[in-house]
Amino acid sequence: MSIWYRPVGLVRAHWKLAFLPVGFVLNLWGNQLYETGRQAVGVVIFVFSIALIVVAGRHWRKISPGLQAPKPVRRIRSRLRHWLTMTFHTPVWFSRREKVKVVIWGIIAFKISFYPLNVTDRIIAAPEQFIARYGDAQKMLAFCLLFPYLAHWLEPKDRLLERLEGRVLRAMVSRTVGNFNGACGVAILLYAVLPTISRDYTKVLPALAVTVAIATVVATHKMWTRYRKLCTQAYKNIQALIRALEQSSGAGAHSEVMAAWEVVELDLRTRVDTGYVFGMRFAPKVIISAIGEAVEKVNSGLPGHEEARAQAVADLKIIRGVCAERIDAVA
Repeated sequence: MSIWYRPVGLVRAHWKLAFLPVGFVLNLWGNQLYETGRQAVGVVIFVFSIALIVVAGRHWRKISPGLQAPKPVRRIRSRLRHWLTMTFHTPVWFSRREKVKVVIWGIIAFKISFYPLNVTDRIIAAPEQFIARYGDAQKMLAFCLLFPYLAHWLEPKDRLLERLEGRVLRAMVSRTVGNFNGACGVAILLYAVLPTISRDYTKVLPALAVTVAIATVVATHKMWTRYRKLCTQAYKNIQALIRALEQSSGAGAHSEVMAAWEVVELDLRTRVDTGYVFGMRFAPKVIISAIGEAVEKVNSGLPGHEEARAQAVADLKIIRGVCAERIDAVA
């Protein structure tokens, strides 16, 4: 029995290592299906294969320390790692990588913004090819769902406070571009599907397109109006918190500081581009936590509270400056 349990135990411990070759095979299969015209199935299999490869990578890294390469290879690898660390793992190169992320975001946003217009040109050139536009509609709906998450992933991770204004604006623009592609995707999906049911439905396509366009404009306007309201509210609340921090030496001022911070914290945790859980917060968690710790130190009178007060006020003034650019008291 012990001989049998030994290989069974190894299989149970390391069976997820097989995800790597399986994911590679599925990746090739998904690409082949996409090229043969089955785009939807190919994209699903491709995404699933990437997920398998990512999971497999975690398990391969667990066993990699026990795999020893020959000594000359280890020496060369060590020198190469040292050179890469000294050359590219520096603040200058880190800043350059973060700037490259912003450039990549801009290029993708530009191309995605014009994709529906290119599809419109193809429709005008061949209006009778209804079903050929089904794949274009799928791509635009995918852009609508995935592009804001890609933009969040590409956000620079350095100088978070200094980049706060650009971070928020990129989130708003990404959501706007995503909504535009989603609305166009719905309109083109109707254009591709309805005529296959009955040719009579082609008569209502212009009215449907106009309806979708109006709904998109209204949703976009509401999103930006909500953003201006948030900036106006956050500006007022941050101003109150700064005033409370600067006057926190008086009697009863500590409770006023905590009450003001609780209000500001809600503003900073609010999603700027949506009212739901899948949006981007006004400020990153790191900034919120740092200001919260400083305010708590000031409120408790702990050692170093004067320095914490100065740092919190400085950070809050930067955020207030970002809000000042979007104040709209009548929004």
